[in-house]
Amino acid sequence: MLELDLNLTTEQALAECQRRGLIIESERELAGRAGSKHWHLRIPGRAGTLELNEWQGRVWVKVHPMREGDWAPELARELSELS
Repeated sequence: MLELDLNLTTEQALAECQRRGLIIESERELAGRAGSKHWHLRIPGRAGTLELNEWQGRVWVKVHPMREGDWAPELARELSELS
C-alpha cells in the first residue's frame, strides 16, 4: 500500500484532484478517528481509487494495491510533491 503525507490542505488537495478530472465517490469519517475526514476519489470510467484523509492536522493519500488503476500511484506522488 502506498501512503504519502501531503503539504496541502484538504481543500487544496481536493481542488487539485478536481482539476485532474477526479470526482468524489464517497465522503465519510475514518473508523475509530472521531473528527476525521476520508474521501474516495475516482476518474469516471476508469479503474482505480485514490483515498484522501485528514485527521488532527495531518493530510495524506493512500492507494491500495488492488485499486491502483493505471493512474492512482502516480497522482499520489504528484500531490505529495506539491506545497
